[in-house]
Amino acid sequence: MGYAGHSHHGADGALPGFEDAAEQAHPEPLRHYPLRDDALTTLAAQVLTIGRRTLLALSDGFFNLESVPAFLGSPGRPRAFFEDQAADGVHPPRMPVGAFVWPGEHNVLIDAGFGPRIAGAGAMVGGQLPRQLRRFGLGFDDIDVIALSHLHPDHTGWLADAEGNPRFAHAQVHLGAADWDHFVLSRQPGRGPDPAVRHALLTMADTGQVNLLEGDATVAPGVRRLHAPGHTPGHSLYVVEDSGDRALMLGDALHCPQQLTDTDWAAANDVDPVAARATRERYLRDLDQAGELVLGCHFPGLRAGRVLGGAWQPA
Repeated sequence: MGYAGHSHHGADGALPGFEDAAEQAHPEPLRHYPLRDDALTTLAAQVLTIGRRTLLALSDGFFNLESVPAFLGSPGRPRAFFEDQAADGVHPPRMPVGAFVWPGEHNVLIDAGFGPRIAGAGAMVGGQLPRQLRRFGLGFDDIDVIALSHLHPDHTGWLADAEGNPRFAHAQVHLGAADWDHFVLSRQPGRGPDPAVRHALLTMADTGQVNLLEGDATVAPGVRRLHAPGHTPGHSLYVVEDSGDRALMLGDALHCPQQLTDTDWAAANDVDPVAARATRERYLRDLDQAGELVLGCHFPGLRAGRVLGGAWQPA
């Protein structure tokens, strides 16, 4: 489903719930943070072989949970992830801000990080993705397809510069139509992309570069989108496949491996918690049967793994 066009150029105020006086753009946001060299988050990178091809898992920065300890957990243990990490000696409890690259004839970027900025006095900091791409001989101009799991700021941050100009001038962007309606057109409550990113997306839509998806769909050779609503209304999972080998990228349907076995764990920013849990349970049944490789944008170290016999097995 393509974008039919929408008049938008003019006053472009901040999205509801986006305003945060502590949030700021920065040319080198990671420079002054101890976690700038953290292998668990900021420097996390994995190179995975899928059939005859390679999948890259790359972090843009970190999400420090000290200021939001109840971000991820169960009704009975709202701080469960925070507490489990602390018990395992991970201080501060934290997550990477991941994106994925599927290089090939069409280079595909799955999610676009938080971008060069700082939020919440250092609760979340981005800025690493261009350096990560350069390690593999890639830059933004090399990206042909962008597949977005959803429109939260830590998955869209590199789409625009500070003035709202698209950074990926020639890429086709794919995302769930319901996210576009919720966050871009109607600006419903919930933290969507920042105003600069929203402006860039609308600009790209006007040039025919935005593709809105209602259901499962192929977005590039070897890359398929799966409809997975709940975390956001149009949330997407992406499967990459080659030579019969597959890997599933979970977006924010799951934030940590524990959710692969504890389905009552939920993120505080799930737009529809009931639908989000239904999505988790649906795909977990499939994963346990198929035993295929899975990755999450916020899994510690961006480590991949499998669900085997109802248990998480790191790859």
